[in-house]
Amino acid sequence: MNERKGGQVSSAAESRALGGAGIAVPGSERLIWYFMRISGTLLIVLAGGHLFITHYLNLPSQTTFSFVAARWANPYWRTFDWLLLMLALWHGVLGLRYSIQDYLRAPAARTLGLGLMWALGIVFLALGTMTIFTFDAAAVEANTGPLSDALWIAEAIGLSLYIFAVVTYVSIVLLVVWVIRTLLRGEIPVYSGGPGQYAWALHRATGIGILFFLLVHIVDISLVGLGREIYDVSVEYYARPVLVPMEILLVGAVIYHSLNGIRVMTIDFTGWGHRTEKVSFAVVLILSILLTLPSAWLIFRAEL
Repeated sequence: MNERKGGQVSSAAESRALGGAGIAVPGSERLIWYFMRISGTLLIVLAGGHLFITHYLNLPSQTTFSFVAARWANPYWRTFDWLLLMLALWHGVLGLRYSIQDYLRAPAARTLGLGLMWALGIVFLALGTMTIFTFDAAAVEANTGPLSDALWIAEAIGLSLYIFAVVTYVSIVLLVVWVIRTLLRGEIPVYSGGPGQYAWALHRATGIGILFFLLVHIVDISLVGLGREIYDVSVEYYARPVLVPMEILLVGAVIYHSLNGIRVMTIDFTGWGHRTEKVSFAVVLILSILLTLPSAWLIFRAEL
């Protein structure tokens, strides 16, 4: 998800030899470095395919109980979804590890953060795994489970998305205002370095945002095991006008994160990637916008 410092990963030095900074790191750090790239490559297919189905061929608000039941009637789809769960979750959690190491400098705070990170990964993997492999469509459709009428759970999930959406929208507005004011003063906002630093910042921001949505989605999809009604109520939130822009931002974040991940790997594993950083970053931005637009048009047309 999130990479090491911009100068080490997203912004390669012109004189750097073939191979990313992580190749020379010993021990478990090297294993994590390779896992991030291998899982990232697989997620281009897994997450990209899932995104295409749920945000291009269908709408998020259409992924109701009937949609899930039909999908999970096929064991191959359950296998696909479990692989997506496992790789996306640990790609995101281990990516979060970089942010913890960068921003929590006090040893106690860093230890606590890393401990919570590992607990987060284990608990959510267990929850997602149980949801996928214990799902019984007939039992769930009867809507007689012990929490089948606990609609407050779906409402709590919806409220968390509302809060995250409002915080995101306000942050974007404040960021735009700050950038404009900075430019009007004749100054360069955020960074005065190369495009790799902006690519790194966007990569980290999109990675954290995607991880948040993934964790909410794991809790959300777990409701399908409680009852048909409670799950369908939670899915209805995706059609609420205040959350529609967040769905579009999620599509754009996944696309950018995937494309920039490819860009990072060309820098790491080729002899020419670092020489085309500026052009490749521009290409990633343009493609991210162009590939997001069809989904945005479909969702806005249907939901607003």
